Amino acid sequence: MKKIITIFLLVLLISLSSKTVRADHYLNFEDLNITKGKLIDDYTSSELKKHYKEVDKRKFSGWRTKTINNRVKATFITETIFSYYNDGYTAIDYHYKSEESETTKYSFSTTGSIGLKMDKSAKGFKNGLDGSLKMSYSQDSNKTKKETYDVKMKVDPGTQVNLYYYGEGKLTNGVAAKYIFWIRLDRGGFEVFEVSTKYHRLEKVRI
Repeated sequence: MKKIITIFLLVLLISLSSKTVRADHYLNFEDLNITKGKLIDDYTSSELKKHYKEVDKRKFSGWRTKTINNRVKATFITETIFSYYNDGYTAIDYHYKSEESETTKYSFSTTGSIGLKMDKSAKGFKNGLDGSLKMSYSQDSNKTKKETYDVKMKVDPGTQVNLYYYGEGKLTNGVAAKYIFWIRLDRGGFEVFEVSTKYHRLEKVRI
């Protein structure tokens, strides 16, 4: 019984660690819109089955891959920093100041048995999938960048002021399978989200 419990806990730990996402990961964005296609997690089993047919052809060694969406343009809102409204009769002076740090340039996600590199110094997919996809990731993603934002404004009566992080990026995803001696070891979906730009956006709307 103890062995069964230990195995169950180990499997649970592995499954949770493979799905761990940071706060700045694209799967945690408040809003994400891509111009075509969809996220790898949003494809149904029957939709993925059609794509898997192209990577299920066995090979002696290495990865078979198929890209579904290649660097599709996307827009996103990572988080709303504040939303302040004035339902009174006079304008309100508002002052906001903050210091933000680090923007992760690349985020990764997988499905099935494809693994992710979890250590801070390395980013991407395990077992050489990066090389098969011919992807290289800039070291800029590991650098810390600090920005100070200071804004003073008047919130007019009957208006609401929203400040949020808005940005643009590119999404690549697909399916892959790895073989050794014609035996399939791993199969699943892969996804990379690259942040092109990210900045504060301030808007004033009527309430």
